[in-house]
Amino acid sequence: MNKINFYALGGLDENGKNCYVIEINSKLYIINSGTKVPINTHNGIDTLICNYEYLIKRQNDIVGLFLTDVQNKSFSAIPWILMQIRGLKIYTSTFNRIVLLDRISKYNIEHNEFQINVIDKPQKFNDVIVTPFEIAGAMPGQLGFNFELNDGNILFLTNFVDGNLGPYGKTDIEGIKNLFNNKELKILIMDANRSNYPGKSIDKLWVSKKIEYKFKEMNTPENQHKRIIVGLYDEDMITAHEILLLAKKYNRPVITYGRTYSQLITLVKKINKNLDHWPEFIDYRVANEVDNAIILVTGAIERLYLRFLRIASNNDVYLTLKDSDAVIIIAPPINGLEVNYALTLDEIARHTSNLIELGADQYYACNPAKQDIYDVIKILKPKYFIPIQGLYRYLVVASKIARDAGMNLNNALVLQNGKVAEFNDWNLVSQKHTLRNIGDVIIDGFGIGDISHEVIKERENLARDGVLALSCLIDYKTKKTINELQIISYGLITKDNKEVIHKIVEDLFNKEFVNKKTSEIDLKDIQERLRKSIKRKIYKVLEKEPLVVITLYEI
Repeated sequence: MNKINFYALGGLDENGKNCYVIEINSKLYIINSGTKVPINTHNGIDTLICNYEYLIKRQNDIVGLFLTDVQNKSFSAIPWILMQIRGLKIYTSTFNRIVLLDRISKYNIEHNEFQINVIDKPQKFNDVIVTPFEIAGAMPGQLGFNFELNDGNILFLTNFVDGNLGPYGKTDIEGIKNLFNNKELKILIMDANRSNYPGKSIDKLWVSKKIEYKFKEMNTPENQHKRIIVGLYDEDMITAHEILLLAKKYNRPVITYGRTYSQLITLVKKINKNLDHWPEFIDYRVANEVDNAIILVTGAIERLYLRFLRIASNNDVYLTLKDSDAVIIIAPPINGLEVNYALTLDEIARHTSNLIELGADQYYACNPAKQDIYDVIKILKPKYFIPIQGLYRYLVVASKIARDAGMNLNNALVLQNGKVAEFNDWNLVSQKHTLRNIGDVIIDGFGIGDISHEVIKERENLARDGVLALSCLIDYKTKKTINELQIISYGLITKDNKEVIHKIVEDLFNKEFVNKKTSEIDLKDIQERLRKSIKRKIYKVLEKEPLVVITLYEI
């Protein structure tokens, strides 16, 4: 009798930090380990990853980590899981392996007790045959995985479109069906991030027909020496590929302005040497000197916006916006980064009015849409369907699509992080158990720290209302002040309010020491009272609640 559990450490009811585990007869098959971009409430935090405590406790049961693709949400937390779990074996495609090795090289992993293996054919692990297969997606080398047991199959599909994307892969649903070896597909685990979009994703994917008019407009005699600057996510290589084709068509050189994408496209050119549609590529350091270039400004989500803000504020070394530039932004924000996105567009518009954007209604990522989910379920006929990788409402929508495709709604399982779906002999027996210690872990730079409500609250206040630091020397014997109160502020005091704030702080501070005997002065109590009274008073006057730091030096 096969006992199978499925659960997620991340990726359910959220965008990012995708990490899933299929447990087959007490052996763990991990799929992906990605990061999540903090939305604007996580000020000062670089990245969020999963809490791997459960995997650390069960590391002796881990068969391996199976990597589908090298998008940040799928793979970029792997260095941190390697830091905590020795001897981990990773299985992925050749392209993904090269990109992963490059990422790992940037981190100080204090051991080399791990393996990154290419899996390009069925491979047996214990009593399970794992078969990788090509799928079409935003990047080359993307894989799906089939886990074949003696009496059934488990299929894992994510970040794909149904169709042929040439050098970016092909998804063949009928071909996938042949992998089952005449055994039933028991469990289908599939991406549901775009389940609310009607139709097929491959029909929505192409942006050329939406932006080519701008290339034609810039190809007239009066405009052909003006630049076209395109902003997009560095892992959205299929969209960037369309830009390269347009550059070739209109005989314009290309400058790739973003290290990650530059490395990825170089790798694609090496792998696909027979492709003859590449435009001329020019070094990014001459970006301001080439008048007719197509400049691809790329980055990872919020970093792309920050890069454009730096360029628009004339703080970039090699690229400055000109009023003659045409700017095309193909990078709609994820939930929570709408303000950053709007600010970026505003700053660009201060330099050029020739700006167009493709919003979420015009741009489509490589994820299956409603018709794709319906078709996959209709063709493969799984006994159970588990939608993953999306906000909760999209998982629910996907479950209803499964019902429309003929499935029993009770067999479409909508889970949340840490919830365990337990199967005995391919029958669902429980969804009651929950793993402990499932949540976000902060990454500040290369360091790891547990996230907490107090940390987030403090950082929110600091980012929104600034900090006020007070210091003064106190006589050790008399407990009286020796020098004037020193007031330092970041993000709070301006020329207009300086006098008001200084008076508030000085009055409240002096009140704590005036007409008091030495025995009545307790510096710790004074610090605590001052923090509260200063915050209260400043809030009444300025409607700001700064972080107040008070240091009293006894000498």
